[in-house]
Amino acid sequence: MKASGTVLTSLALVALVSGCAGAGVSHSSYSRDQVPATFVENQLAGTWQGSFSKIDASLYEDEGNCVLQIRPDGTFTATMSKAKLGTNNLAKPESFSGTVVSRGNRVMLTTAQGPRLTLMRRGDTLYAVAEDPTVEAPITMSLRHVSTQVSQTNAPSAPSLQ
Repeated sequence: MKASGTVLTSLALVALVSGCAGAGVSHSSYSRDQVPATFVENQLAGTWQGSFSKIDASLYEDEGNCVLQIRPDGTFTATMSKAKLGTNNLAKPESFSGTVVSRGNRVMLTTAQGPRLTLMRRGDTLYAVAEDPTVEAPITMSLRHVSTQVSQTNAPSAPSLQ
C-alpha cells in the first residue's frame, strides 16, 4: 500500500514538471456542480498556509506544514513539508498540482490522477480530515488565507490622529 503512495507522489511530481493544467479554462467545459474556483468565487485565489498532524499520534508523529497556492485561472500547487520537531516524525515532503473545483463550502483539489483532497471552507480557513497517502494515517489539516498587504512605500500615508 505504501508503494501506491510513492507512485502517486511520483506521478504528481511528473504532472507538476510537465504542466498538467492547461491555460484558458472555459465555464462551458464543466458541469454546473463542478465549476472551477475562478468562476465560482475569486476569493479562493491566493496563498493559503497551515499545518497538518496525525490524529491520535503516539510513538510516531506525522506533522508538517503546507502551502496551497490557488491561481485565478483555477489551478493550484500544494507543497507539504515536514515540521521541524521531534525525531519520530514520519511526514514526507511532497508537492502536487492540478485544478480547484468549488461546490458550496467544499473546495476539491483534483490532480491528473483524479480527486486528491476535499477541504471545507469557513471564512478565510480551509480544513479537512483526510488520509496522508504517504504514511497511510488519518490527519487533520487547517489552512488560513494569507492576505496580501500593500507595500508601505506604495501606500498613501494616513493622516495623523493627533
